[in-house]
Amino acid sequence: MTSITSNIPSDLTLAQPANATGNSELSQESFLKLLTAQLQYQDPFKPVDNQEMVAQMASISTSTGITEMKESLEAIASSLNSSRLADTASWIGHSILVPGQFAVADTNGNYGGEFNLNEDTDSLSIDLLNSSGEIVQYVELGAQKAGPIAFSFDTENTDLGRLRVRVNGGQISDLATWVPVASVASPASGQDAKLVTPVGNFDPSEALRLG
Repeated sequence: MTSITSNIPSDLTLAQPANATGNSELSQESFLKLLTAQLQYQDPFKPVDNQEMVAQMASISTSTGITEMKESLEAIASSLNSSRLADTASWIGHSILVPGQFAVADTNGNYGGEFNLNEDTDSLSIDLLNSSGEIVQYVELGAQKAGPIAFSFDTENTDLGRLRVRVNGGQISDLATWVPVASVASPASGQDAKLVTPVGNFDPSEALRLG
């Protein structure tokens, strides 16, 4: 009986041992070279399975495509982050209307905000309280119909710091206050820049309006 011997060159390495060092990922070029050698020196009685070969080629193509797509997406994300940071940086020095109960004076010393009055009331008033709970400013609005109500306190260019807004005499919802943007925090990868204010940091999407 005639025997068939393999003619695979001794220096052709088909696999690395588990403890091998170096880059463990097989590039598309290396894969094609290995596949060509495998076809050239295959045992004619045990040829390479066509389905297995197609599956291997599809796998390496998919892997390469995913890597290239990941690199493209990372480049796009980096570009978008730079653009977002530049856009939000223009908000510095302006005030934004954000949900919350704490207000801070704008450059003119005005404290303001808005809320929705859920039902008619005969006597509505608004207080501004300091950190000790003391009323430092108040206004009587009298009878008011249900609906959106905006308010503003003129402190004559005096910055009283962060003050809490308290509404008396009616059921309200959606309280929002004006706060100044002091700076912009650089975003982490894939995230939006943060607007830094005296009452906390906000995403630009949280700002209801820009003053």
